Amino acid sequence: MKDKISADEMLARIKQHWPTDYHHVHELTIYLFRVRELALCQCNEDMKRFGLSSTEFDVLAALRNSPKPYVLTPKAVQQSMLITSGGLTKILYELERRKLITRSVQDHDKRSKLVHLTQAGQELVEQSMEAILKYDNEWISEVLEEGELKQLSTLLGKLNNRLEQRLFE
Repeated sequence: MKDKISADEMLARIKQHWPTDYHHVHELTIYLFRVRELALCQCNEDMKRFGLSSTEFDVLAALRNSPKPYVLTPKAVQQSMLITSGGLTKILYELERRKLITRSVQDHDKRSKLVHLTQAGQELVEQSMEAILKYDNEWISEVLEEGELKQLSTLLGKLNNRLEQRLFE
C-alpha cells in the first residue's frame, strides 16, 4: 500500500484535471473505497495470523452469525457472501479438511449438505473477530468521537440501504 498515492492526492488531481466535473461525491466515494481497501488489508493480515483467508473467515463468520447450533445450508452461506457456488464448495472442502466445519446430508434433500460450525471453528472465528474488532476500534476511536461515529454510521447506513434497494429489488 505504501506505493499508492493518498486519497487526498487523488482528490487534488481530480480537482486539477477535471475541475468542471468535481463534486463532493468524489470525496465521499474515494474516502469510502480507500478506507475499505486499507481496512481489508489490515483484516487480511489479521486473518493470516489465524491461518485463514478472508473468504474462509467469511464462511466461518456467516455460520457463527446464525443461531445456535450454527448450521446453515450452503445456499444460505453463499447468500451472505460474494462467491460462486463452485468457489464456496472449494472453501467448504478446505474448512472441513481442517475440522473447522462438518457437513451432513439433509433427510429431505440428499443433494444438499448442511454446514455445521465445529467447536474449533467457533473458537477460531471468535478469536479472529476479536483481533479485527480490537484493531478497528483502536484506529476509529483515535479519530472519531462517539457522537461522530454514530452520525457517520447513520449516514452510511442510509446510503447502503438505498443502494441495496436499487440493486436487490
